[in-house]
Amino acid sequence: MTTETLLHIDETLSTTERDELLRWFGNSATGIHPHVQTEKHHLMFVAYNPEEMCPHDLVAIAGERGVHAHVIDF
Repeated sequence: MTTETLLHIDETLSTTERDELLRWFGNSATGIHPHVQTEKHHLMFVAYNPEEMCPHDLVAIAGERGVHAHVIDF
């Protein structure tokens, strides 16, 4: 089972930085599946297994890359 949450990215990321962040989420051992809302690049939907993590874990993962994120929907 997966659930999806919406993260707001505080920084203005270049396309390369955004792609790197998506890969960073996607390489997680917990099977995270991220994607960016094409019209609003500061919003990122992330699907994850709620039995393995919580939305605030996603914020911590972004922080590992030096990106400030906030959960705005879960």
